[in-house]
Amino acid sequence: MTDGKTRYSFRNAINGFFEFPTENARRILPSSLEPVELHHGTSIFAMTAFDFTESMVGPYGEVVMAVVVAPLVKPGHRLPKAAMYPYRVATTTRAAREHAIERWRLPHWMEDVAIDWSDEPHGMTARVAAEGEPVAELRITDHSWSNVSQLFQAFMRDEAAAYLAHMVFDGEQSEHEDEKGKLVLHEHPFNRELQLPDVYEVPFREIWMRRGVQTFDPLITLS
Repeated sequence: MTDGKTRYSFRNAINGFFEFPTENARRILPSSLEPVELHHGTSIFAMTAFDFTESMVGPYGEVVMAVVVAPLVKPGHRLPKAAMYPYRVATTTRAAREHAIERWRLPHWMEDVAIDWSDEPHGMTARVAAEGEPVAELRITDHSWSNVSQLFQAFMRDEAAAYLAHMVFDGEQSEHEDEKGKLVLHEHPFNRELQLPDVYEVPFREIWMRRGVQTFDPLITLS
């Protein structure tokens, strides 16, 4: 960490945005946050899988389950591409989990998970297992590639306060809405916040970044 920022290098980061009921989204979100609706009654569930190659706690894998929410926008400041409320984060190592809880106040699955990556022609699949049982399978496909630098926001909350993190992703990116990917969610306590039959299995937007860096600004405590 230099200049107050924290950086994580990754080999691959795949993300899918899926429609699910706003009723379900509101059950997950604190009352201070508003879900983004695609259509009336339909909000956005996001799943992201990371293959981190370098960090303050070494290489590790991570999966993030989140609800897309309205961003915090200020005049004269950079507009975020999207804002998330990560309600469940899981890592493949204890050190990564403890680091993210202490530094970013992120809510974690408190056991190591396994993430199996499959590199396929024009696609990448991450299969997540917890306690030896399958949890989720996310397949994302590629399109055209370009170098990008994009700002995202993440809102967090614990017993003490609410927080906001600004994070910038730099790297090669493929983003499209061709609806070629797929999400499989398994019955498991990991997914207990979701009504599984109501989550669309085909993403309306797919993002795949490779050979990139995720950079966090210092965490902001919200009033």
